[in-house]
Amino acid sequence: MNACAPAWFEALGRMLDALQVGMCLFDEGDCTQAWNQSFLRLFPEHRAQIHRGEPYAENLRRFYRARLEGAELANLERYVQAGIERHQQQFHPYDFLHRGERITVASLPLAGLGRLRLWRILAPPAPERAPEPRIDAAALLDRAPSGLVLSDDQGRITWANDPFAMLYGLADAQAALGRTLPELFLDVWMREGAELAAQHADEAAMLQEIMLFTGSPFELQLPGGRQLRVLSRSGATGGAQLYAHLDVTELQRQRERLAQAERNARIHADTALRESALLQAVLHGMQQGIAMVSAEGRVDYHNQRLLQLLDLAPEYLQGRPWQDDVVRLLREGGDWEALSPEALAQLSGWPPENAPGIVCLALRQRSSGRVLEVGSVQVPGGGVLHTVNDVTERHAHQQHIEHMASHDGLTGLLNRGRFLELLAAEIALAQRSGARLGVLYVDLDGFKPINDVHGHAAGDEVLRQAAQVLQSLARESDFVARLGGDEFAVLQRGIHQPHEAQALAVRAAAALAQPVATAGAAVAVGASIGVALYPEDGADPQALLAAADQAMYRAKARARPRPLS
Repeated sequence: MNACAPAWFEALGRMLDALQVGMCLFDEGDCTQAWNQSFLRLFPEHRAQIHRGEPYAENLRRFYRARLEGAELANLERYVQAGIERHQQQFHPYDFLHRGERITVASLPLAGLGRLRLWRILAPPAPERAPEPRIDAAALLDRAPSGLVLSDDQGRITWANDPFAMLYGLADAQAALGRTLPELFLDVWMREGAELAAQHADEAAMLQEIMLFTGSPFELQLPGGRQLRVLSRSGATGGAQLYAHLDVTELQRQRERLAQAERNARIHADTALRESALLQAVLHGMQQGIAMVSAEGRVDYHNQRLLQLLDLAPEYLQGRPWQDDVVRLLREGGDWEALSPEALAQLSGWPPENAPGIVCLALRQRSSGRVLEVGSVQVPGGGVLHTVNDVTERHAHQQHIEHMASHDGLTGLLNRGRFLELLAAEIALAQRSGARLGVLYVDLDGFKPINDVHGHAAGDEVLRQAAQVLQSLARESDFVARLGGDEFAVLQRGIHQPHEAQALAVRAAAALAQPVATAGAAVAVGASIGVALYPEDGADPQALLAAADQAMYRAKARARPRPLS
């Protein structure tokens, strides 16, 4: 925020930064007075240029110079004048496309101060569906019920959301960047004192080992009796990791109460009947499925919820069947057919006594599609307490988040990051097998005037239909991505001759040259396509994509008419 703005504007700017809303204040003479960091992130062309007292016209000239190309620059002053008139007369929000993002802008006159303008990125509506409330993608992840982080192949955090920062007592999500989870775990305990941190050093070392086994859930104990469950998912190349941290303190307390009830029942034999009745009441009132298995391997106790989750007849468990027989019955019914020997061993008694404090969990999918999470805790004197939770909805939410992180929201194609991950994996495979790859870099010609003349809805429809054309021309084994704006890429796997990639480029250029029907009118675009081949044009993802990009620009230059001399 500019220090010369009213004092309360500084707090307003920080609050809007937290919501990722850009803000700029202009006085009654249309001169710049104050702005926040989100404004500079949305419009980086103003960074180090904007200053207090700058006329709004200069602000607009810098904005349009970054957007206009070629002959359009001749109309710069006309655009600036129209922008000033909109600024002075605007009372309703409107949307526009900037750097590949749809942005909404609102303007509010403030008596005695001037006019306040606000900008926010909009998430595009799903294709061919009724309009839905516009929610910022970053805000959606910050409202997720769990802390989320991405880490690189060295285990260092590259992105985190706000709930993660709150779980670990960080000032904000930025404070987590570049750190590892074991480091943050020790920092939490260090804030409680060096002695406590030293007591948990072994857990941090064990955590470093556990994180090598991607996909295995585990639990961590934090100060104040808090318990976190951590689930992970690897990227395509095995390097990037997505971790979800969920506070399961109350769930752990329920486990401890159940285990304590079981211990009390064994110690006080003279009150066994009363304790058993109390235990049954607790079990049947829980939302988790519960099974207590004796040291001999028989199911001694269960609750009604367990019968519902596993679709078992009540009379079957009343006979105290062997646990192995229950698992066999479920597998004969089509459930959990892919259980490994390790998973079967877990159901027979997990965790081992030499792994206190960390509970390992397993996800099991039933033939009905329901996803169950099975946790196991040993009880003193022998036996195991199993808890079964229905996590179908949470599992689907996790998959949705992973899809959002790797796909373009407008077209449904892979995004740039995911495309580069897959390209790296295919290059590594091709190096071992001697295969060849083709990369097509596609740039739509004449796309910007469609947005300016027909509106952003027409532009979005053109992008969606271009994505469908490329997807239909590619083989099932190929990968198609939207790199950003009006740029796309296609990865051809296992080609034999260079002309195969060239042939696909010719077919794509012809198909993309066909008119596109939008709600307003039929519009025409073309495409400039560059082709790069592995191994001839590069041996790493960035080099190969850059070679295809350069080839695309050469194709665009060849297609552009030369001026008359």
